[in-house]
Amino acid sequence: MPNFVLAPGVKVYIATRKHGIIDVSDDLAEGQMIRRSDGVSSFNFALQNARRKYDGVFAPNDRISVQMKRIKWVQVFTGYLSKVPLVTAWPRVVHMTASCSLKRLQYWYWDSHTEASQAMVRQALEDAGKDTGVSDGGMTNVALTVLKKVVGWPESKVHIARIPDNWYSVIETLAKQIDAELDQADVVARALFEQLGTASVGGMSGADASSLTGTYGGFNSSDQKANAAIIYNVGKEQGASTRDCIAAIMTAMQESGLKNLKGGDRDSLGLFQQRPSMGWGTPEQILNPRYAAGKFYEALFKVKNRNSMELWQVCQAVQRSGFPQAYAKHEKAATAMVKDLEKGGGTASSLKSKPQGTISGVDLAQLAVNFCKKHPNIPYTQRYGGTQMSVLKAEPPPGLDCSSFVQAMYLRGLGALYDVPRVAAAQYAFCKKVSVEKALKTPGALVFKGGSPGSIHHVEMSLGDGKTTIGAHSTRAKPNVGIGPALPPSYWNYGGFLPRVAYTTGAGTVIFDGSDGTDGGVVDMNDPTVELVTGADVPGYNPNDPFDKMFGDNAWTPISTAENDPNYAMAQMLVGPRALLNDQPLLPYLKNLFNSTMRSFCSAPNGDLIAWYPDYYGMWGTAAKMVVQPIEVQDFEVSWSDDYMVTHQFVVTAPFGTNLFDPSTGTAQSVTQDYLAAAAVFTTGVVNVDFPGVWKALFGMDMTEAEAKKYADSLKQRFGARPDYQQLPGLVGPKAALFAAIFLFMRQFAFQYQASIPLTFMPELWPGMLLQFPAFNFQGYVTTVTHSFKFGEEGYFNTSVNIAAPARLTGDDKLLGLPMAGGS
Repeated sequence: MPNFVLAPGVKVYIATRKHGIIDVSDDLAEGQMIRRSDGVSSFNFALQNARRKYDGVFAPNDRISVQMKRIKWVQVFTGYLSKVPLVTAWPRVVHMTASCSLKRLQYWYWDSHTEASQAMVRQALEDAGKDTGVSDGGMTNVALTVLKKVVGWPESKVHIARIPDNWYSVIETLAKQIDAELDQADVVARALFEQLGTASVGGMSGADASSLTGTYGGFNSSDQKANAAIIYNVGKEQGASTRDCIAAIMTAMQESGLKNLKGGDRDSLGLFQQRPSMGWGTPEQILNPRYAAGKFYEALFKVKNRNSMELWQVCQAVQRSGFPQAYAKHEKAATAMVKDLEKGGGTASSLKSKPQGTISGVDLAQLAVNFCKKHPNIPYTQRYGGTQMSVLKAEPPPGLDCSSFVQAMYLRGLGALYDVPRVAAAQYAFCKKVSVEKALKTPGALVFKGGSPGSIHHVEMSLGDGKTTIGAHSTRAKPNVGIGPALPPSYWNYGGFLPRVAYTTGAGTVIFDGSDGTDGGVVDMNDPTVELVTGADVPGYNPNDPFDKMFGDNAWTPISTAENDPNYAMAQMLVGPRALLNDQPLLPYLKNLFNSTMRSFCSAPNGDLIAWYPDYYGMWGTAAKMVVQPIEVQDFEVSWSDDYMVTHQFVVTAPFGTNLFDPSTGTAQSVTQDYLAAAAVFTTGVVNVDFPGVWKALFGMDMTEAEAKKYADSLKQRFGARPDYQQLPGLVGPKAALFAAIFLFMRQFAFQYQASIPLTFMPELWPGMLLQFPAFNFQGYVTTVTHSFKFGEEGYFNTSVNIAAPARLTGDDKLLGLPMAGGS
């Protein structure tokens, strides 16, 4: 019996069908085990095969369990055999290989496009519910459901760690910065699409600053005219009247001189000197002229009877200035600007299907039915944010959500929006309140879903039979625009009658004459309906999640239909002997789900599946730590390779896969670039070194904006721009793309710095841990662990680790070029 404190050893047990569990430990000759994150771990070993006793005993996929010992025995591996000895001519050493329990996912095939698969994923998202706190959009439940129902993996053997709660608050600053920058880029993209004749992507109004050739009371510089054109265009996109646009430009003239100021009284910023502390948005958002103008109009539209007020009073109702009449002196100049902008092509053409003014509820409901019959394949989407007038007026619109569907029908019925708000909660505030029962029995009335008036997140239009509604919906079997299956009255929470719509009973009795039903007045910035909370009834959407607020609804996984996914049709047609032709391994699908929710994964020592947030620098306090002393280190070298350098990370969700199936010819064809090009133009999966917030949010490097810019510039000067572009099937929506881009950018940056460190035998080490070397003032994040052993003469036991993201443990001058480890 050994008397040493360190007494390394290895035990291997294999469960066979014919011979039960066999302990092969005494016959081990040598072996190597590699533990990996985000992939399948392996164990290669050799056995002494005296008297050929192991010939034909084992079979691939026999279960294997491995224990190792440094001081005490620990379980380190559970999996399946992959290669076994069958026949040997003479007694000799035989070599065997095994894979961890994730081999089951590596070789388990399924078709995510089938109707059954889609229904299962959607139900999993619905079952996840809308969490009261920030969530991962229901993706934990999707992973659990797929593992349990597709593979038969017990739910009790899956362990998915939460993302650190404080991660969201830190990363939100970066996300808002990215969102604001992308909004400005979208302006250019949409303008180009419109010039190319593809305005249905989400176009802008036609006016530009070149129309402003006159003299406008001192507001004559190129940037002042450009800002005036932006304010005008945003107003027209949102249905503002000429008078509204004049008021908006008057306000900007007084508040900022039509300049996008980076400062002002207290925390005031931008064209309208809006204050972040008063709920107008983040500094980055307010300094985006289009965002600032949109927020001004959003507040303006809530001012009741503004058309009967003096223009300076309208400005004051929104701004609440200490000098209210100061706006009046700019009325003449602003009116001249708007007049010239309209001459220059900016007047929004109105729909002429109905004279402006009024419509009956019956006609409005019938118009909606006819519209959906004419255009049966409009997808449900919130991608169009605002929504622009060009989207609402398009025939057909490229996509609608629940509240923009109401706007589109109202616009077609009355010829103008008449200030119908953009979001469901604000539309309820705009309506005359009635009971759900009355609304369901009144054609053209609206019914709303939400826990309270301020948290309403869905709206549809009643067809008057007490149960059937029409609108844009996403929780049903086919997320699209049209008549939905009848829902019980208990599903809905509120009812409302729209202004300018005359509602009647089935007998024709007028029960509401369409008079103005707004609850307006001077806008209250604390009113929750003022915030652009575009809640929706999609599974996994959380109205309390700041990322859902910024990026809209997000189901995270594509719900296929024949209209949005050609592989959907192929999946339904492949039956019988051809049923598996379209199937793909399950492991890459799950990997995309985990990575898009900021998690790495691997198999646990007992074969369970574990997933965790990779705490590369110890910033979040979630990673296990192991302290290593110099006597346990055989060697030490850290390298920095720019092979992994990524300065600009782009992610585009690509639900179509690699091939498309043409039902008309029955053949597969290469995927066209049309979809990917459109998706790339407006993708939110963008993270790069030019965002100042990236260094603090992802790496804990606390730099000023100037320092961050200098650091980013130095990287690009030395290495050049290093873009990385990834298409990730299995994901959909702007938030999924952003989170995946954050994960990949952070991982690639961390992996630039690597070390392979040979140690003494340490079977307790695991991927995802932080390995600390106090003597060297150094720590690193463990990505791969390799255990090697050999029995007999010249035998050995050792462990080597690959680490990434090296960091200093203290502020001493040793290894000064490395970032500081968190919590030290």
